[in-house]
Amino acid sequence: MIRADTYRLLRSKGFYITQILMVIVAMISISTSSVGMILGNDSVRQFQNVGNRLIWTGSTSVRIMSSMASVLIYFLLPLFIMTIGFEFSRKTYKNPLSSGMTRLNFFVSKYVVFLFLTVCQIIFFYGFVFLGCSLKNGIGHITRHFIVKWLQTASLQFVELSAIFAVAVLIVYLFFSTLTAVVTTILFPMIMTLMFALFYKHKWVGNFNFQNNVDSAYFTYYTASGMTQLLFVALGTILVCLVISYLTFRRRDL
Repeated sequence: MIRADTYRLLRSKGFYITQILMVIVAMISISTSSVGMILGNDSVRQFQNVGNRLIWTGSTSVRIMSSMASVLIYFLLPLFIMTIGFEFSRKTYKNPLSSGMTRLNFFVSKYVVFLFLTVCQIIFFYGFVFLGCSLKNGIGHITRHFIVKWLQTASLQFVELSAIFAVAVLIVYLFFSTLTAVVTTILFPMIMTLMFALFYKHKWVGNFNFQNNVDSAYFTYYTASGMTQLLFVALGTILVCLVISYLTFRRRDL
């Protein structure tokens, strides 16, 4: 299943169109030395306003562009459909199962492929931004602190993005509908951002605001307990959604 998904993905026009669109969005930011956001709070906006006035060297651009990394949600959506949602959208999920593949192998292999794609998208996003701005304005200052901070940021963003798409996985296996999963993936971050704005006095709500956590991952200082809570909520969401998804899939009469 992993080989089949990878083979199909690399020969899909949708995959390359998605990558081209990501490059175009990154190039617009690089050429104009500016960033924006779809959803966010005042902290993200202030960080971006400061960044828009700086010279975008390679290292500087990585820090600034981290504040709009949630745009990866919309570039991961087509890849989500082409991997996890492919059999469900075409109603062909019975074919591999009838040929001897277990439901657990089917479930795990598809999710592993998508996780790998998520990592690749994050690396490609930052790699293109860094190379583009380095060619334009120089590399800038690369310190050990910068490398460690970027690794921490990218890791946190990976977990938070995975939490968002874990909800999408749950919707797919509950309703066998990729359209419902796509709508949920788009609306869920918006709803959580609204909840965070309404209940801003309740700090724990912010742990579920995954999209904002992606954009603020670099410049936000987290205490040890704060980071633990953030990861606990994100990883807990992933675990709960995946377990319910698999149990639903295993017990469902196909």
